Amino acid sequence: MKIILDKHAGFCFGVKNAVDQTLKAIKENQDKKIYTYGSLIHNRHVTEDLKRKGVEEIENLKDIKDDNSLIIIRSHGVPRSIINEINSKGIKYVDCTCPFVSRIHRIVEDKYCKGYKIVIVGDKKHPEVIGINGWCNNEAIIIDDEKMVDKLPYYDKICLVAQTTFSKNLWHRIKERVKEKFNNAEIFDTICNATENRQKSVIELAKKVDVMLVIGGFNSSNTIKLYELARQYCPNTYHIENAEDLAKETIMKAETIGVSAGASTPDWIIKEVINKMEDLNTLNIMEEYEKSFKTLHPGETVKGTVISYNDEEVFVNIGYKADGIIKKEDLTWDIEQKVSDIVNIGDEIEVKVVSINDGEGNVVLSKKLVDAEKNWYKLEYAYNEKTPVPGVVKEIVKGGAIVEVYGIRAFMPASLFDIKYINDLESYKNDKINVKVIEFDKDKRKVVVSRKDYLLDEKEKKINEFWKNAEVGQKVIGEVKRITDFGAFVDIGGVDGLIHISELSYSRIDHPSEVVKPGDKVEVVILALDKDNNKISLGLKQTMPEPWSTIENKYHIGDIIEAKVVRFANFGAFVEVESGIDGLVHISQISDKRIAKPSDVLQIGETIKAKIIDINIPEKKMSLSIKEVDQ
Repeated sequence: MKIILDKHAGFCFGVKNAVDQTLKAIKENQDKKIYTYGSLIHNRHVTEDLKRKGVEEIENLKDIKDDNSLIIIRSHGVPRSIINEINSKGIKYVDCTCPFVSRIHRIVEDKYCKGYKIVIVGDKKHPEVIGINGWCNNEAIIIDDEKMVDKLPYYDKICLVAQTTFSKNLWHRIKERVKEKFNNAEIFDTICNATENRQKSVIELAKKVDVMLVIGGFNSSNTIKLYELARQYCPNTYHIENAEDLAKETIMKAETIGVSAGASTPDWIIKEVINKMEDLNTLNIMEEYEKSFKTLHPGETVKGTVISYNDEEVFVNIGYKADGIIKKEDLTWDIEQKVSDIVNIGDEIEVKVVSINDGEGNVVLSKKLVDAEKNWYKLEYAYNEKTPVPGVVKEIVKGGAIVEVYGIRAFMPASLFDIKYINDLESYKNDKINVKVIEFDKDKRKVVVSRKDYLLDEKEKKINEFWKNAEVGQKVIGEVKRITDFGAFVDIGGVDGLIHISELSYSRIDHPSEVVKPGDKVEVVILALDKDNNKISLGLKQTMPEPWSTIENKYHIGDIIEAKVVRFANFGAFVEVESGIDGLVHISQISDKRIAKPSDVLQIGETIKAKIIDINIPEKKMSLSIKEVDQ
């Protein structure tokens, strides 16, 4: 008897993420009462295990009895009204909504706000569908059959989405019927890739076996669909929830047995079913799995347990005659990260076999290669949600560079390195950068990224933040970017403002470069804001004391001081007493002799001695006399 385990059986990405985040929340919040809003996933064994760990399931926020609490949002997602209520009550929460479900929420909310009629293909009683409907004010039409399309009234604009676990074949029929009836329908294929792959795989497996077992919760929508699909091709198909539901006669009559499982079925339940088949003296998949460790091949993915490590290597027991070794460069892409921050002794770790023998009898393993395969889902999520991802510039190639993102090689064109043109791309080699995924094709293994798009988004955020908080009179720190004859432009957080030459100094200056230069960090005052024209007026001198306000006890009538001649007028000469303080020597006070004009006696830039004969601080005036100095 032969048993074949479906390669797509068990937890999907979204469910595993929800369970992992919940277990992490339990570990990190032992002082809090933890609730889940509805069943975290559709598997009673998982929810019962969470209950034993102190997690309580609720259907209404009013059931929260402890102020010091944390609520887990289930993988199926919830309506926007629930999120709003949680925020309004100030309750801390962890959002475990499957990323693919979150994408549907964004689509539905956006299209609903633009006047589209939302049509959801799915089970109207399923929590995922209930949650999606809550992002369009619960006004969606919910259908689950192509015949229902004919009964729909005509709408100018409709948006069609599907429950992530809906039957792919039925979705296709409904989608085609919608296209026939509505010329202006926007259709989003939101069935999860994992669901589609699982459904295709279970059909192929069901065609090959005598008996088909589908393991999963009896209330699990995706498990029920797997059971229905498998039964079409294998009449002897059984939906079981755990090993206790497995009947001996079901197994003994079969030569080949296919095993699949829903997205919310944990691995340990699958193993229990297989172990029971072993007890019934059948050939089980777990034996084959164990044998595979004794005949390892390069490229094979296996699980092992960390038995020890040092700064450069991790040693792993993989059930083989020799232990495996993961070198640090095969463990993580971040060379600055310590091995001890990544693994602990006893950790279960999934690795790929690189070499059977490193020359010393050890098996060479790589965790990076396994993570890279899984990280395609992260890149797909980042592409769909338009979120930035970290990368490292690995190679400069013709037309751009190769950027490693989560261990996956992506191409970045030279034109997308920066907002401005970059001449020397080599200077970026080995740099850590943030980028956006702008093209993604998993089948073709093609990823294109852009640092420019990331920088433009960040710049827009800074600009929006500035205009949101900026006020006239506010002091800000900026950097001088460029200088012109009429002033200096300063970057004050993603936006440029102008310090006019008259606002740079209390002293008279001929050019802004006398006060500032590009690259200077300066504190400035916002003098005026014009958002419509994107103009910002700044002042530098306003951050300094006004010179006339500091001289009350510094200068007195009768004092003889030194001053510099700065400019002439027909009626006299203006002299600089100190920075920002000018005085006038009237033509009659320049010399005992009669002169026609000040330049007959004085020169610009000349330092002279003069006597203060009058001071008027409120009017910022000072009168001086040269001829009275020696009297």
